[in-house]
Amino acid sequence: MRASKLRIGVVSPTEVAFPTVRAAFAELWPEAEAVCVLDQSLYADFINDDMTVPDVMPEECYARIARLLRYSQNSGADGVIFCGSVFGRLVEAGREGMDIPVLTSYEGMIAAAFEQGSRLGILATTPGTIKCLSDDITSYAEANGLTYDLISGVADGAFETLLEGDRDAHDDLVVDAAAKMTDCDSLMLGQFSMGLVPRKITPIEGRPVFTAPYTAVARIKSMLGA
Repeated sequence: MRASKLRIGVVSPTEVAFPTVRAAFAELWPEAEAVCVLDQSLYADFINDDMTVPDVMPEECYARIARLLRYSQNSGADGVIFCGSVFGRLVEAGREGMDIPVLTSYEGMIAAAFEQGSRLGILATTPGTIKCLSDDITSYAEANGLTYDLISGVADGAFETLLEGDRDAHDDLVVDAAAKMTDCDSLMLGQFSMGLVPRKITPIEGRPVFTAPYTAVARIKSMLGA
């Protein structure tokens, strides 16, 4: 029988995102019930071997994501967070007509970053994420009449290291890359799988580090009035 607490669907193309999302819920919203849905076929079928994104995603990818979102809703979710950083446009299309809030990976994080200032930093573990997050920032800025400067960097080899099961080595690569990105008002970590790294990054005054899972959980909690 369903519990009375709110249920949030967490949909991801990779299982390495789930620990960071669960940690965000435990810290920010422990009363919620996070229910995870994994579909590794999204990366296997639609992302290039070098982790770049095709110029045009096939219609089947749009359809598959839409089905995942609706499956989560049909499973009782009161809201959905999608964790795949390169699928933002497809999530936006797939959530049309749904009567529950559905967040792309970056919506909460971009809003939080602009609140800190217009000099934005992005650190990711795949080049495709840089492009997708940059495009999302552009769309947000245009919609809200904002201007900004952007710097970006890739922690080379970190994503592959994590997929091999070595989270500590992954984190070390991200920490080293973050230490070089200081000329910004905030630093956004592009992958959901990077969500636990900020606790290892040496704090820099005036440069908060934002992660997709923590900002997504905070935003959807607010949207649901919890």
